[in-house]
Amino acid sequence: AKARIIHQELQSARELARRMGQEPEEITSAYMEMLAKLYREDFSYALLADNADLIARYRGPGVAHREPPVSLVTTVFGKLRDEIQKVAKAIAGMEEKKVRWPADLDPQLAGVTYGSLVVGMRVPRPGDVGADGQAVLPGVSDDLYRAVQTAVQSLPAIPRLIHDGQISEAIYEQFPDPAVRDTVMVAARRLAPSAQNKAISELFLSGPQPDEDLGPVQALTKQSRQILGRSLNTPSSRRIKENGEFEGVVREVDLDARRFEIRGRGASSGMRCIYEPLYDGDIIGLLNAAVRVKGSYEAAADEQPRLVRVEQITITRLPDQQLALGVES
Repeated sequence: AKARIIHQELQSARELARRMGQEPEEITSAYMEMLAKLYREDFSYALLADNADLIARYRGPGVAHREPPVSLVTTVFGKLRDEIQKVAKAIAGMEEKKVRWPADLDPQLAGVTYGSLVVGMRVPRPGDVGADGQAVLPGVSDDLYRAVQTAVQSLPAIPRLIHDGQISEAIYEQFPDPAVRDTVMVAARRLAPSAQNKAISELFLSGPQPDEDLGPVQALTKQSRQILGRSLNTPSSRRIKENGEFEGVVREVDLDARRFEIRGRGASSGMRCIYEPLYDGDIIGLLNAAVRVKGSYEAAADEQPRLVRVEQITITRLPDQQLALGVES
């Protein structure tokens, strides 16, 4: 009960910071310290595992002592939270109905334990109620929630599919939907320690239902980050089909990964699009615009195109405009 109250206060503080135009961390650091103290004293790893959809165990010089700096706890929690949010928004952007995963929704911290730094994250459930007494996921169906939860819980599979400096072909069986596979790989790459990170050298991910067929647990490392980056930037000639042309409305944009999701005509199941740097200056203005994209694509098992490497983007309707303008991007 005490942890829930602190979580609610933490969420309220983050919302206040956003309204005031401040960095949330400036206001929420005190609450994070309170949570860290509570979990350090009262929370067992077993209880964390029972409540979390994703458990992240960080190892490295920065967490070698029993009490890592609160700033480090806040940083790793924030990064994990952000990636879960991005996975959720990407999955929601490909839904049949226009539904948005709330942009300011924090996945709930299930626990923090010390030794190595262990953080558990829980995807909010459709029935969860926020500090204001309102549902935290209004309009989000059980099917969408399960799709997001499944994607988050599948993250631990990624490091176990890296062998001999490359991604195993088994990844295509593990993730038969190309859009979901790309989404999870992007998240894993960003979670892996960067070359500049001196505090963390390894990140072990686990979930409530580990797939024993994938072998022993493996860490995400700085080398993993490079391998995933190369794979994400290199199309699979075995999987990519001939060029196609698709129309839809841009639902979500990930500028860092150069990805966006579209829904609509010619994209009956929703599609994830990968764009080139030449479109960097244009993409942010395309949210909610209707577009036509051309490029090579990868289909799911049902032959529905799901992942497109975009070669050309044409705007057919600007955001909030009713007429087809046919403006070339």
